[in-house]
Amino acid sequence: MRRIGAADSDTLATLMAEHRALDERICQLGRQRFLTPDEQLEIRTLKKLKLAKKDRIAVLERRDSFDRRGNP
Repeated sequence: MRRIGAADSDTLATLMAEHRALDERICQLGRQRFLTPDEQLEIRTLKKLKLAKKDRIAVLERRDSFDRRGNP
């Protein structure tokens, strides 16, 4: 049975920190009364990046979960 490796653990921590930073920026922009077209584009881009980070986090967590149960 394999536990999440140090590299995976570091990657997971990095991804989670990046995900939080993206969320904070999205919230910061969302508090503005009006957004420029560039800011609207930035929000759309940040949301896509945030979702990609979430997907990577889920893959690592799922891999760890399977490994702890002894599944291939």
